[in-house]
Amino acid sequence: MLSRRVLYCLLLAGPVHSQSLRVLSEFQRVDPFGDVVSVDRTPEPREILSPAVARNAFASFHIAATAPEREPFFIYVQTNPPDIFQITLYKELFVKTDAGWIPDVLEPVKLPAFDTLPYLPLPIPGQNTVCYWLDIWVPAKTEVQRVRLEVLMKVGRGWIMYPMEVRVTPAVAPAIPVKHNVVLPPVTARADAAVYGPLRNFLCNAHEPGRKERLSVRELIHRNAVQDLSLARALQGRGIDLRAEILHRAGGADKKEWCQSPATASPPGAEWFLRVRDIIYRKAGPAPD
Repeated sequence: MLSRRVLYCLLLAGPVHSQSLRVLSEFQRVDPFGDVVSVDRTPEPREILSPAVARNAFASFHIAATAPEREPFFIYVQTNPPDIFQITLYKELFVKTDAGWIPDVLEPVKLPAFDTLPYLPLPIPGQNTVCYWLDIWVPAKTEVQRVRLEVLMKVGRGWIMYPMEVRVTPAVAPAIPVKHNVVLPPVTARADAAVYGPLRNFLCNAHEPGRKERLSVRELIHRNAVQDLSLARALQGRGIDLRAEILHRAGGADKKEWCQSPATASPPGAEWFLRVRDIIYRKAGPAPD
């Protein structure tokens, strides 16, 4: 861990006029120009400052790093206490669609992650932002506590820090398969479209068709939804039935009608499933003080 005094000096060491660092929820994909892709935009996106996480589970976020062209930079992630989580970083590769450039395919990168613009071998004219998927694995035996997590970006002589206070809750998710070979929604669909397969399985006992696909943002959003809804299903064994509340959050009033055509419900904002996750983790046990 960098000491607070050293980090403070580094943050003041150089100008940061044309660079920025943001952390966003998994449902807010960012294009190569630093904007949330149009289909995912919501009037009041969640600010990622103190996210709650379950144990034996993943928590995921987008990192958007804006930097000047031909100015090398690197991204680093650290926690206090150190080594409490298993942290994996992926670079998000952009796909050109009729709706614009959308990040989707994931390539693992080592920390610290060094980068520069333009991105080769596929330069995007006008690109000023590189996007990463931050995957945090919280082991089952992690103590219920608050953990400081910092995303750091060094570009030129300057440093930028995005601090978070991660709340490890008492919730422990059941084990799920590492790889889910399912048919995913198209990349142009809203980011939350990837949760509908697991949600229909939970609410309607509907099985998803299988297909092997490349590792992508959509696949890991799907994985996270499987994980959360597996925990909701486990809660039913303790007499805590969240199906009606989750159906309401999904924009449904009648389960049979929703199961027949879930896409017509279209809850407002791509981040609605975050509220479902909040409910599940809260019911699984009290959050740390």
